[in-house]
Amino acid sequence: MSRVLCFDIGGTFVKYGLIQEGKMISSDKFPTDRSDGQAVLASMKEIIQKNISSGLDGISISSPGFADNQSGKIVSGNVIEGFNGLDIRKTFEEEFGLKTALENDANCAALAEFGLGNGQGVQNLAVMTLGTGVGGGIILNGKLHNGNRNMAGEFGFMFIHGIHTKRPEDEILSGHASARALCEDVSKRKGYAADGFEVFRLLEENDPQAQIALDHFLDSLAMSIYNIAYTIAPEKVLIGGGISEQKMILPEVKNRVSALTPSFSVDLNEIMEIDTCAFGNDAGLFGAYVNFEETYPER
Repeated sequence: MSRVLCFDIGGTFVKYGLIQEGKMISSDKFPTDRSDGQAVLASMKEIIQKNISSGLDGISISSPGFADNQSGKIVSGNVIEGFNGLDIRKTFEEEFGLKTALENDANCAALAEFGLGNGQGVQNLAVMTLGTGVGGGIILNGKLHNGNRNMAGEFGFMFIHGIHTKRPEDEILSGHASARALCEDVSKRKGYAADGFEVFRLLEENDPQAQIALDHFLDSLAMSIYNIAYTIAPEKVLIGGGISEQKMILPEVKNRVSALTPSFSVDLNEIMEIDTCAFGNDAGLFGAYVNFEETYPER
């Protein structure tokens, strides 16, 4: 297996790690200057230069937005100025002579679980990442499914409660079942800014308003899993993001999926496993590594 320098580009930090044979050798991060893509690239190049003498087989990148591994370009949806349209593969391969792989960050989370985590041995897998929005990745028949224009797995764009305003974008799944949406709902109900820690502190105290917000979050997530199940029929659905580490989340989601089952159908929990992801904050890095292995099977 390869020795790969992996980057996970985020809106706050760019994380990087040296991974060999599926094991993290070292890792660190630097702040993301969202207003200056050239500065971000310069920092990445400096890190590559420092590691190149260690015998790198290549570079692999996890990026937000629509990232096209075939062309090597970040097509759109990236938050860093100057990154949309960037041929990042060409940029690094020409300067360092190293093979470079690229993939969307949520797809990398799916690849990490499929290759090294709780999705190992599963041929059909859906991974949902719950953070600022709802991202996702799909493995079909043992392969990452990108779909037309790399749009597959963008679960956060689903509508599950209908459209009741003149701004449909406000009513997509990301506005109901993301960690951000839960915090915003609790904040609105309580009249002050509540982060994730405050939300679950309120829930531990059985705060009724926080519980209403959590019920809506859980119902929304269960509905989306139900829809995913009947659309792509995965053997497993894995839930990721920091909120998934709260012990109350998984059993509640399973119960609500069961409650949605029609009387003439079988309980989805009997034919599909719902679980949490194995990887937390390093999912992007490990997924980038798996993507490199699959992109360059013969080096």
